[in-house]
Formats: sequence, structure tokens, C-alpha cells
Amino acid sequence: MKQKNFSAYAAELARRRILRSGAWAGLGLAAGGLSRAYASADAEDADFLQSEGTGHPVRVDAEQREDWDVVVIGSGAAGLAAALEARRAGARVVILEKMGSIGGNSVISEGLVGVPGTPMQAALGIHDSPELFAADLLAAGYVNHPGKVRVLAQKALETFEWTRDELGVRWWEDRLEYELGQSVRRTAVIREAKGGGLVYPLYERARALGVVIRLRTKALHLLEAERLGERRVAAVLAEDASSGTRIVFHARRGVVLASGGFSSDIELRQMQNWRLSARVGTATQPGSTGEMLREAARIGAWLLHLEYIHCIPDASPDEKGWGTTWKFSRYCAATQGIWAVRQTGQRFVNETGGNVDKTNAIFDLLNAGLEPVAISDARAVRHPQSVIFGTSDVEALVARGFVSRYPTLEALAEGRRIPLAALQATVARYNDALRSGRERDEMGRRISPIAEPMEEGPWFASPMLAKVLMCSGGIAADDCARVLSVVDDRPIPGLYAAGEVTGGLHGIAFVGSAGLLDALVFGRIAGQCAAKSL
Repeated sequence: MKQKNFSAYAAELARRRILRSGAWAGLGLAAGGLSRAYASADAEDADFLQSEGTGHPVRVDAEQREDWDVVVIGSGAAGLAAALEARRAGARVVILEKMGSIGGNSVISEGLVGVPGTPMQAALGIHDSPELFAADLLAAGYVNHPGKVRVLAQKALETFEWTRDELGVRWWEDRLEYELGQSVRRTAVIREAKGGGLVYPLYERARALGVVIRLRTKALHLLEAERLGERRVAAVLAEDASSGTRIVFHARRGVVLASGGFSSDIELRQMQNWRLSARVGTATQPGSTGEMLREAARIGAWLLHLEYIHCIPDASPDEKGWGTTWKFSRYCAATQGIWAVRQTGQRFVNETGGNVDKTNAIFDLLNAGLEPVAISDARAVRHPQSVIFGTSDVEALVARGFVSRYPTLEALAEGRRIPLAALQATVARYNDALRSGRERDEMGRRISPIAEPMEEGPWFASPMLAKVLMCSGGIAADDCARVLSVVDDRPIPGLYAAGEVTGGLHGIAFVGSAGLLDALVFGRIAGQCAAKSL
């Protein structure tokens, strides 16, 4: 230990002893903010020391050191946007990515972004506004924070224009998709039909400006130091997975957490909801684990809404990840067909209802040992209710074995082992509702204006499985993406967060196509604010 640091270190230990014997102990807190890896040094040369006393000490046993202005953890849309904005502001930026490739969940997403006021809406005569978008988000989320929602809605259009004009992202100019929770059609569609059409332009722009990306480099701990009279997050301890080398990445201005959600972290998600066991699939990439969430908590960050874990109810048990079979279940069977229980032949939910209701209905079936099946006839397959999914896509799913085709309803019942009489009665009741001109059918589903009676072969069917898609909860951050302390609700100096690793924006349910927008808007804000720190 350097002599110049001893007095500060001794004072810190004395302060901890006082706190342990006083009010903090009375509150029964683990006091994550008081168990931080402590460092006391001048601004440019910090010695990180093992913390002592209660909490979770960190031993800084790094072999190498690197100096940067901003360190970003995660290379999805949020991380790339943050790095790009920080670099544009003049900061020296490095991205740490634990996986072997960039993009996180963003790159495997459908590349859909909800935006009010686009030229596409104007061309289609759709009236929309940031206020209506915010109202949709708040209505769906119920407990989400209005301030963050308003920031997202107000910055949506300028962010869309930024991706188009600066990054060169190619959006379809003549179409919009409708997503869950939207009161009007507002979802912009990337021409490449995948998130890579957004992520790779972000990556290319960041690299062109000089952002450095370290793959297979896993962030282990956040390290703090005394700097300019305040305690702040000043570095990241990380490990190079290829060599096993531990490196301290000093961050002169700040650290941005953009490490994503915890959909693949079975222990963490079951702690929030025991039903989300290993039997429940995940639609995300395997790196969606919660290490940085836990690490932020260790140094005293607020975590909120962790229990709000959203699933895609209509995925296929036969595909890995999100897959594409959900589009058949959603755009054909849900809107113009039925979802039925294989063992009974009866419907069990409003197929176009809220995502939470549908997911819970699927979970109830699975926990009871029952199997949901999506069913449609040829008419629904001829005109799916989607601008990104068509008849040829259904044929491709049939060829790959994820959707089965049968010449008659009787053959479908036999092939899927569904009671024929019950299935015929279910289909007949739906057809009666449609022919009678009623607004809704027996399950409360609003009847589509383009729907036709289910009576024309061939018939199509696919099994369904709910899969974890997105975590609404995470680290608490303010409108400037500054992480908030559990001790005093104030920003933790030097620490920022954006994207799915944060909580407070989506709430108990999510509006479709808001996730990528969240990553972009608050990723940019985090990068801009981190670069201005100090």
C-alpha cells in the first residue's frame, strides 16, 4: 500500500465501524453501498484495495491496467449507442463484451421500433403523437415511471431520424407493423427484417469513430475511488476469457452498464417468479445473465420491478430461442384461427388479448400438464395480419417441420391427437360468431374485419410454448441515465445504465417494439452524460 493513501484508508475503515454499530445495522441493511471495493488515490493513479468488514469484499488482483474515459459494458443497441455518443463528444471509449460476437439480444431481435410521427404514418393517414405513445406505454405498464416514459416518447422520432440519416439504417417507407399495446399502427420495420439491420450500422459507425470493442472480455466488478472530493465508480475489473488475464479498465469519466436483462439466468428469474424454471424456454441469447445487475446491487444501486419478466406466449417448443413460428401462431391463428388445448379441443384464452393474460394462460396449461396448439385454415394463411409475414413464410415453416399441414380438420385432429367432436364444435362456435356479425367471439376476441369462416383446407397447426422474452426490471436510473443509490436515492457518481439492464420504463406489461427504442434513446443519453462527467 502506498504511504500517501494510508490515512484516507484508515479514515474509511473507522467510518465503516461507526456505521456498522449505528443506524445502518438497526435498519438491517446489507448496505451494498458500504461494502464497495474501496480505493483512495489521486485522480490519475488509484490503488484499489480490498474492502473489509461486512458485505462482499472484492480483491483486485489484476495483471494489467488500461486507461479510458468511458467504459461501456455490453455491445447491444444500448451499449453501441452509448459508446458512439461518448466518442462523438471526444471521449476515449472501450466496450467490454463477454460473448464472442457483438449485438446481444438486439442483433437477434425482429428489428421493430415503435415511433410516433414518422413519414410512414403520414403517408398512411395515421394520426399519432408522443403524448399518445406515452399514454399507451403508461396504460400497459401501470407502474412504470412517467418521467422516463415521457423522455422515451419525446425522443422517439429524433432517434429514428438519427438512425436513418446518420447511421444509414434502411427502413421500409411504405409499411408499418402493429404491435401489442399500440392504439395505432406505429412500428417501423427494418428492411433486413432483423435487428442486425440496426446493430451493424451502429457498430460500423462506432468503429469508424475509434471506439474499441473487446470481445470475450467479461466485466467482473465495479471499482470505486476517491476523486475530486467524492467517491465515484472509477474502473471495471474484467477478465479476458481467451487468456484468463485480469485487467483493470480505468474510466476517467464514467462507466455505462448496458449488459442487458437476465432472461437466461434461471436462478435469478426463479427468485422473482418460481414458475420460470428451466422448463420454460428463453427467446434471448445465452449471455442474458444478471452478473452486472448483481454487481450494481453490491455497490448500492437501487433495483426495481425485477418481478416483471415478460414472455412471448406463442413461441415453438421445437425451435431454439425466439424462432419464427410465433409469427404463424400470432398473425394467422391468433387473429383468424384459434388457440386450443390439445387434450380437450377447446379454446382457453382471448388470442389477441394482453400479453400477460395470454402468457399466464399458457403457464396454467403447462403446469397442469396440458398442451396448447395454434390452429388455422388455408384462408388465414393466405392473408396473415402482418406486413412482415406472409404465405411463403408459412410454407417455409411447414418445410422445416415447425408447422404441420393437414388436408382436412379431421386429419388435423387425428395427427395432433385432439378430440375431433370437441374441436369441430369449437370451430363451429367461432364461425357462428363471425357469420352473426358480432363484434366479439365467445372468448372476448374482437373479430377481425378480414376474417373468414374456418372451413377451407388445408389446415395448419403448431404446438406453443411460452418463453422468456424481456425483463422489465433492473437498475434504477434517472432521466439522464445516472444510476441511483439505495442509500440516498441520489446518482452514484460515475455510473450510468441504459437498455434492458434498467427498470422503471416498461412496468407490468410491455408495448411491443418499445425495447429497441429504449436501448437507443437511453443509450445515447448515457453516452452523452458520461462523456460530460468531470
